[in-house]
Amino acid sequence: MSRLTAASGALALLLLAPRRGGAAEPPQHVVVAGAASDTLAWDVDQVLPVAISELEKDDWQIQRADSSDGAHRVVTRWKPLKHALARVLLEGVMARCVVDLTPAEGGRTVVTIQGGLTSRDDLENSAAFPVARTTYRQAAERWLSRVAGTLEARERR
Repeated sequence: MSRLTAASGALALLLLAPRRGGAAEPPQHVVVAGAASDTLAWDVDQVLPVAISELEKDDWQIQRADSSDGAHRVVTRWKPLKHALARVLLEGVMARCVVDLTPAEGGRTVVTIQGGLTSRDDLENSAAFPVARTTYRQAAERWLSRVAGTLEARERR
């Protein structure tokens, strides 16, 4: 799966995928909150369960996990953004993640986490939008670090 194809697919999921389980549809205004990517020194079959576990530790609920041609995609449900200031200034702001895991040469895996933010209000024209976007990007980078750290710790055992 090329990075462009992965990014396009992730964007479509962020914008179009409905919530399931009787939950209401997310609010109308959805924007891409940014992405973080890293190439990890482990095989995709080792990375996938750790990636899911680390999402769940952050209270993300997995909506779906798919695979195609050796690549994997994990999509979370929408949930409220944790940042207090962003929640106050952006009523009803919610976030979701799309994680792509793509095999790379030498038994490595390219992991990309891309997020979306949604709100009843126009996010991009809000003074609080940069705070919400920065909050999401920093959380994505911390998540990638935790995935790598967990894999490193398992290797040392």
